[in-house]
This record gives sequence, C-alpha cells and structure tokens, in this order.
Amino acid sequence: MCADRRARARGRGGGSRPAALERRPAAAGGGPVSTLEELSLPRVVLVVDADGADARLAATALTSVLAATGTAVGSLRLAAGDGPAVRQAVTAVAGDHDVLVIDAACGLLDPLDERGGTLADVGTALRYKGVSTGEVLVTTGGRAAPNALALNAEALARRELPVIGVVVIRAAQAVGEATSRAGLTAAAGAPLLAVLPADLASDDPSSLESQAALGFSSDTWETMAQ
Repeated sequence: MCADRRARARGRGGGSRPAALERRPAAAGGGPVSTLEELSLPRVVLVVDADGADARLAATALTSVLAATGTAVGSLRLAAGDGPAVRQAVTAVAGDHDVLVIDAACGLLDPLDERGGTLADVGTALRYKGVSTGEVLVTTGGRAAPNALALNAEALARRELPVIGVVVIRAAQAVGEATSRAGLTAAAGAPLLAVLPADLASDDPSSLESQAALGFSSDTWETMAQ
C-alpha cells in the first residue's frame, strides 16, 4: 500500500467558477500554454505525480491560486489508513465547493488502500457517477519526464479521463537536464499550467499565495528551457 509521506490537507474559498476563455498559443517552440482563467475546470481535479514530483505541493499551490481568484475550492488528501479512496472522494465531492482538488502521495496506479484502490479508480468512479473529472500531471521536468507523462496520459486515456494540464516542480537543474516545454506538453497532450520551485514555502500562507501566483503565470516561465 502506498505510504503516506505527508499530512492530509483541506481548504475552501468562496465565490464563483472562473470563466472559460480561449487558450493562448505558445511562443514559437515553447509548446501550448494556458492559465487557470483560460480553462473551464471540471468539478474534480486529480493532481497526479507522474515521475516522483511533489504532487501535494502542486495541489496546495493550485488550491491557493483558485481560492485567490474567488473560486469556491475544496481539497482532499488521500492517505493510507483513511479508508477506501473512492469512498473518500465520493463523500468529499458532495461538499459546498465549485472545484475539488484531490491528490495523494503516490502515482496514478499505486494502491492507496487495503482494497487496492488507486487515483485512477477514483477518477473512473467519479466519471461513472456523472462528476466531471480531469487530471493535472505533475513532473520534475527532467530527462525522463516525457516518457513518464506519456505513460500516465495513455493510462488516463484508456479510462476516458482527460489530462487538463501539466505542472512542473522545478529543482535547480543544469540546462542539459531539463526537458523543453514543448517536449513536456507534447508528451502529455495538454498545456503547461505552472512552473513551481521545489522549495515553495507551502507552510507559509502569505508566501505560498504569492509564489503560487507567480508559478501559474506564464510571464515567469521564460527561465524554463524552451
């Protein structure tokens, strides 16, 4: 069973769902980009670790940014020992929010409970119940990232679960160790949503809000390899 490496987190903001706008094309060679305001978000967003990246960090930043835009957002941290993952998600989705962000300390197909339930099972169960669900793939952006993203995207496509975007948790890397934005988005078949620092101060609310907002702004992505 997947080990719970971090504490479970929940949060909520108030307001309405962000408007759906056109996606902006990328600059030449950069791959498609998008911001949250340019997406019509599903009811549930599953934040999935594609290659050992910190999905919890990405989920925390995403929740912070959505709350700052006035979206009523809830969050669910799936953890070992808390009962069947699917049941937790079905219960949480009934809460008073527009968007529910779900993450776990595991990958897409890693068992989360004694029944062997996975994040993929959570997404499939919610889809069968008529709950709109999409996945955000989180990656380190290293050399192995395109393969990991492609495998996750393929597994999700088989379950008819869409990938709505990619988040990069970026540690200090030599230029030759980073994959281009175009390579990441092509592998995932989805736009880049954010580039976040690995040392994002998730335990400091004010710092988190400002750093997360920067990470989800395409204006700050020039530092990432094209």
